Amino acid sequence: MSMNLGPGQLVSWNRSCGLFWLMPAGLIVAATGVALSFSVGSYAVPLIVGGAGLALVGSARVSVDDSGVSVASTLLPFVRRRIPLDKITRAWSKEDTTLTELAGFGYRIQPGRTAVALRPGNALWLRLRTGNEFVITTDNAEDAAKLVNALITRKQQT
Repeated sequence: MSMNLGPGQLVSWNRSCGLFWLMPAGLIVAATGVALSFSVGSYAVPLIVGGAGLALVGSARVSVDDSGVSVASTLLPFVRRRIPLDKITRAWSKEDTTLTELAGFGYRIQPGRTAVALRPGNALWLRLRTGNEFVITTDNAEDAAKLVNALITRKQQT
């Protein structure tokens, strides 16, 4: 099924994605590290850094609009990756590819592919003009892919 957009019609798609328990767990680990730093000193630094890292990557916000696709940390929204619409050739969704095709969770960099894989399940796949792929695991990726493709088609027709 395709999506038809009228000229000038404003549309957007937004979702939060991730393993939502990671953010509170990371904050607890970081807070424990801070508390322990008073008694064990620098030995608590890995807890602080690791906990902060878990909190930062625990959740992200994915957006699709006329400008393209972006994914940003929920905790620090200025930590963002944007893919302009004119750099995307097509989009599609796939189910449960995290461990097999993406080789795990996190910000994954592989030859020809970059991914933000925060949880198993559905993913938005983007084919870029460079031939590379950019993948984001998120709920309702099928609708996001339809919108990206409709926006590309509309841009090509103008």
